[in-house]
Amino acid sequence: MSDIVKYHNDFNKIKLPSFTEQEQNILFGILTKIKEKKAGENIEFTPSELLNFSTENLTNKALGDMLVILRDKFFKADFTILIEDKERDLIGKEIINLFQSFKLWYPKGDYNYNNLLRIEMSINPRFEYLINQLTANFTAFELAEFIALSGKYTKTLYRLLKQYRTTGKARFEWNEFCKIMDIPEKYLMHNIDKWILKPAIKELSKERNLFDQIRVPFKNLAYEKEKEKGTRGRGGKVSAIVFSFKPENIEMQKLGKEVSKTLTLEQKIIHTCNEILRTKIKFEYEGKIYQVLSFDIEKLSLQCVEMIRDEYENLVNNSYKEFTAKDKEQFKRMLDTFLSNIC
Repeated sequence: MSDIVKYHNDFNKIKLPSFTEQEQNILFGILTKIKEKKAGENIEFTPSELLNFSTENLTNKALGDMLVILRDKFFKADFTILIEDKERDLIGKEIINLFQSFKLWYPKGDYNYNNLLRIEMSINPRFEYLINQLTANFTAFELAEFIALSGKYTKTLYRLLKQYRTTGKARFEWNEFCKIMDIPEKYLMHNIDKWILKPAIKELSKERNLFDQIRVPFKNLAYEKEKEKGTRGRGGKVSAIVFSFKPENIEMQKLGKEVSKTLTLEQKIIHTCNEILRTKIKFEYEGKIYQVLSFDIEKLSLQCVEMIRDEYENLVNNSYKEFTAKDKEQFKRMLDTFLSNIC
């Protein structure tokens, strides 16, 4: 799994009420598909597709129950936008929600709702700018990295800090920070440090191996609390919290892109094919799902296996297929087509 989740930074300000680790995993997995759709357009998932975003071995019924809870929780996570009516010379606030509809489909007669078959949803058109307009004001991170994190507070802090990835410094008003993090009001300050902040800092500073690459979400991550004037010291009232970490080296990323420009077409094809094999991605083509088994640069061919869903919606091998091209340019275009339809 190497999906990149992109969402408007305003999405970070939405309080996700009591979302568990798995609920956050599935929600942001859903975002990977939402961002490719138009507002109001139906988005469909099978249970097995959503289970790919979970780190728990959920049963079909457990997944259905979780989706009901997730739907209810997110419908409580209303987002307020400022509006203006120039004709009537008015300003106001409008409360909207991400989902316009959220449907869970079961076999006819399954009144206990034990066998979830399909999930359908559509996005509120008023929320379109938060998801689909991918501009410089968006946060990008690998879904696999997000899912690998442990702890619901860790995941929330991760998405908050990622929007400051190039500066290495993030400051939040304390009350707003506690609201977004969904920290219980009854928590004493030393408990917030002990049970929320310190474990999250440790988890976000840990090395992890993703796709054979050693990654650290935030190097040298630390935090410091600011106190209100006149209230310094151990008992002083906290007014803000400041996080610092090593900024992501954007220049090195640009250099990597420049290096790729120097590769020959054949080298680019070989590199792409090796990445496809290493990450074991699946792609959809002409209504069927395939996985690449091997490639032959001399014959300009991809050896793939067609996959179908069994009675439990799991993907299983069905038959083998070879994709070929007449020249390297066509082969590269074929790869780009497949990579644009990863599932």
